[in-house]
Amino acid sequence: MKDKNKILIISGNLLKHKHVAIKILKKYKNSNIIFEKYPKIISRNYSKAKSTLITNHFKKVQFYEKKFFQKFYKKNINFLNKKTLFSVSKGSINNLKVLKEIKKINPKIIILNATSIIKKNFIKMYKNKLINIHAGIMPYYRGTGCNVWTFYNQELEYTGVTIHFINKDVDGGNIISQAQSDFKSYDNTHTIGCKNAMLSTKLVSQVIDYLIKHPKYKGKKIKSKKNKIYYKKDFNKNIIQKVEKLIKDGMVKKYLNYKKKIKLVKLN
Repeated sequence: MKDKNKILIISGNLLKHKHVAIKILKKYKNSNIIFEKYPKIISRNYSKAKSTLITNHFKKVQFYEKKFFQKFYKKNINFLNKKTLFSVSKGSINNLKVLKEIKKINPKIIILNATSIIKKNFIKMYKNKLINIHAGIMPYYRGTGCNVWTFYNQELEYTGVTIHFINKDVDGGNIISQAQSDFKSYDNTHTIGCKNAMLSTKLVSQVIDYLIKHPKYKGKKIKSKKNKIYYKKDFNKNIIQKVEKLIKDGMVKKYLNYKKKIKLVKLN
């Protein structure tokens, strides 16, 4: 890759995020990463409620991430450290000081993964250069924890990943590419979360290659009456209870027997 195609990743720092980052950083030599650090107790990033169910849910998140990604991360930790420019605390990515540092880097494309909401001044500085990895299929499911909500709503066909341009709306920018999750009968929200991290790596690499060749590409919209935004405040122990019961009752197996097709945006 030529120097003019500088790739900057701004990412959360959970194991699944690091897996995606390492894969991209290895493919694109002229690339670096800035981490936005999650709280040490990751449940606090998603819910203020104090519940054993919520605590155990996020312990399972970390358990499965270690199972899927720990070995790969340990093997590549030194490489990742060399590629890391700096880290900021959760919610600090829009600070003026951080934006000044990003401006010095002068990236061609900025890939965002599991960061805080990007504010207007950031978007204005890098219009059509900000690409987000969304763990959900837009426009049907937007916001936070979308792949938990597809289980809750018994709509597994909307579980997957979307790569899209960022605008002022929450997960409202034009779509570049998306794909449904590859379910197996044993899957749950945690295994699918890890699978989607791997799926996003494949999709975002294809998107970067495409945008380098087609820098004026603006993406596409899908018109749908089904257009729901989920927020952190919506997540609670009752959601976890229902999802766990649905999985126990064989929801995934039923879905595999009666898959539904949905409209998706694909690269040409």
